[in-house]
Order: sequence, then C-alpha cells, then structure tokens
Amino acid sequence: MLILENQIVSPYLVQTALHQSIPIYYSNDERSFQLDDESKVLTNSESCLTLLEEQHPDHPHTRSSALVKDKAEFRELLSSINEDYFFRRVSLEELLHMDHDAVPYPVVIKPNRGYSSVGVYIVKEKQDWEKAVRGLYSDLTLSKQMYSESVVDGEQIIIEEWINGQEYAFDCYFDKQGQPVILSVLKRIFSHDQDTSDRIYYTSKAVVNEIQTEMVEYLDVLNQRLELRNYPFHIEVRKTSDAIIPIEMNPLRFAGIGTTDVSQYAFQIQAADYYFSDQKPDWQTVTDHADDAIYGFFCADVPLHISRNLIEEIKHDELMSEFSQILEYRNLETANDRTFAVIFFKTESMEEMEYLLNIDLEPFIKQKQMKEEVK
Repeated sequence: MLILENQIVSPYLVQTALHQSIPIYYSNDERSFQLDDESKVLTNSESCLTLLEEQHPDHPHTRSSALVKDKAEFRELLSSINEDYFFRRVSLEELLHMDHDAVPYPVVIKPNRGYSSVGVYIVKEKQDWEKAVRGLYSDLTLSKQMYSESVVDGEQIIIEEWINGQEYAFDCYFDKQGQPVILSVLKRIFSHDQDTSDRIYYTSKAVVNEIQTEMVEYLDVLNQRLELRNYPFHIEVRKTSDAIIPIEMNPLRFAGIGTTDVSQYAFQIQAADYYFSDQKPDWQTVTDHADDAIYGFFCADVPLHISRNLIEEIKHDELMSEFSQILEYRNLETANDRTFAVIFFKTESMEEMEYLLNIDLEPFIKQKQMKEEVK
C-alpha cells in the first residue's frame, strides 16, 4: 500500500500505483486498513508515519521506523559496526547552556528527528559553536510553521562526529528474505565545507561502480541488526578511506519530494515499481549499457531570508535557461516547503555542476512591493 502526503507527489509514483493497482491512503485518512507482517508499505513523506502509528502501533514497520527515525537510537544500534564513532544526545535546553569546551571538534549538530537539512550545522572549531547553535535554534523556530513534530522535532539534539569523506545517498529496500536491494545511487556535492544544503545530487555509471558493491555488503551487515523484511528506505552515508558510516536512514520512503525519479532518467529504474514488484537491478548490466553522462536533480529553494508569503512570482523560465539540458522541470506549488522546483537535468561536465551549485536564486524570485503605511 501507499500512504501519501498529498502536496508533492511524483507522477511516476502515481503511474506505478495505477499500473499495479496499489491501494492508496493519505496522511490524514480516516479509513482503517489492515496490515500483516509481510505487507509492503511505501510513503512519500515521513509525516505519513503518524497514520501507521495511530492504526498499527505494534506492526514491525512502525516499530522499526521509530527506531531509525530516532538518530540517537539508530547510532546506538550502529555502535557495534562503527565502534569508535562519537555521538551524544542532549535536550535543546542543555544545548543552549552546555559547556562546549570538551566537545571533540569538528562535530555536526542537528535535530534528533529531522528532515532534509533543517537545523543541520557543521561546527569545525570551538569559536564556531555559538553561531551554529543560534542558527539551529532559528531554523527550528521557523520549521514549526512548515513541518509536523513527526517530521522535525527539535526538543532533542544530537551532537556527532563530523565525518571527513564523500557523501552518498541510496534508495533501497530489504526484500522478503531481508536481503538488501539498491535502487538508486546518488553522490552529493557541496559548494563549501560548511554547506549542508540539498541542492544537487547526481548519478552516473561511474558513481554506481565506485560504491554499489561495497554498500550492499554494508547493508547486509546492518540488517543483521535491524532484521527488516519488505522494507523500503533512503539512507545517506559518508565513505572514508576505511569505512562506510551512515549519516541517517529515512524509513518507508525513498529520496524526498520525488527526487528518487532521477534514477528513472539515468537508468530507467523506477524505485516504487521495483519495490512493489520485487525487482532487483542487475547493476553490472545496467552500467554496461549506460552512457557516460551525469544525471542529477537540482532542488531550487527559497533563500531563508525571504518569506514565501511575500513572493509575487518565481521566474521559472529564466532559471530553466541556466541548464544546458533539462529532462524535467517540476514546479512545486506548495506553501509549506521552501523548495519551489525540482529540476532533473543531464550534463557532460562537472564544470556545469559546479556552476549550478553556486547560482544565487534570489534574482529568480520577484517579491511583493510592500505599501507604505499611511500615517
């Protein structure tokens, strides 16, 4: 079954549901539904988990999702795999007043329950601490207007070791035997060492070949602890010279706001279709037949200092002209998400990727003129 948050729904996900006659429920649905232990469940947003918690609190999917969504609990479980990794959970109040002299910099601070990069800050040195904490507090205050507590909950904060390594993201599922199946392999790039935005992820046959086999082995070890079956998820990791270390695991969904569809464009793999029909990509064959191009998605976000309520117009046509080859421009008209478009694109060069990564989006946003108050 599918549980959908109805504001941002991938057209490919809708096609899969219609083609396979998958029952659809919504995050605010009042209909009851039955689940057995072998049932397949996919959502398009973690806000949908509330429906599972209300109707089937003891289902294996519900219990497992609560564990992996709690970053500190997930870290505890991972400690037997990544034994030397530092993390600590504190309350927001403790964070605001703690003595940070003993913190083993560099670290990352972020909400224990979070979404995207909301409230995520890299703190390289002691003198950066106060600024990062103020930024996190501000982000959490703003996020209360956009996300439910099931998606972003800032009452608990995790402080964890910053991992110096390449970041990847994967859409996957564990099959009915608990074996890992990778459906999408994405690589993340940053504009600078303090960047935590989700602007660009990309894939290619080279990206798949550099980590796919090693990641399957890691997921196999991970599921010896989790013991999940028929379970879809999105997982972000960093790869160092000697280890793979998860950053977070997002339960019962693939890459957010439909961005998992980049694998459809690159390799004709539709993640939801593969999950519900028990298909497994033969990555060797897939990459042997793939071209050498780079396929990516670009999340166009409203800058934090601009209120969505004060936007008169988004200059979509002008933004489109910045790309050499657009595969799909997906305009997102939603009031409670800062992303106003997801752009799937193809390029032959990393130079274009670097250019797109550093575009200032403010010139593409026309703001309303504020009338002077008559005195």
